[in-house]
Amino acid sequence: MCSSRTAAAKLPLIVVLIFALLGPTIAHAQTEQFDAKHQPKFEDYPAAEVWNGTSAPVKLTTRSERMFRTKLTDAAKEPPNFAAHYRIATWGCGSECISGAIVDLAAGYVHSPPLANDSTRSLHFSVCQSAYENSGINYHLDSRLLILRCGLNYSERLQRNVPDVYYFVWEGDRFRQILFISGKQTRAVK
Repeated sequence: MCSSRTAAAKLPLIVVLIFALLGPTIAHAQTEQFDAKHQPKFEDYPAAEVWNGTSAPVKLTTRSERMFRTKLTDAAKEPPNFAAHYRIATWGCGSECISGAIVDLAAGYVHSPPLANDSTRSLHFSVCQSAYENSGINYHLDSRLLILRCGLNYSERLQRNVPDVYYFVWEGDRFRQILFISGKQTRAVK
């Protein structure tokens, strides 16, 4: 009888310990309630341990990938700079345009950036069609979060461009958008 009381007393302690250790992670993953005041942070989306292996040969399987063979193979020779074992490479595609790709250094696969349009080969690697002042891409080696600032929303009051801001999380083979902040709305508030 004493042993059943001991087992019953331990059960709640085990449950409490599990929720104490995993609760914040579970709650954050389930809620993911971000907005302009509570924006995602790089540390919210940690990557796996940083990879230090030899890069796999780049797999150029589509016409678009073969068109950018040099850019992609050169990127594969560089160390990872995103989500532990990926290399984000960018290049120009016009006066107000940024193109790029994500190369999986461990496996050799090439992935399109977020917002890329697969319907036409010229936009397959387009990162930002309107890359004006304050535009750009932010990412970290130890995080799966990618922040893209893009768009023309010039503010007369601020005397500068206030780009749209997109927040994406890398999920192994694609990006998932978790927040969008309109530059048009932001320029009126600031």
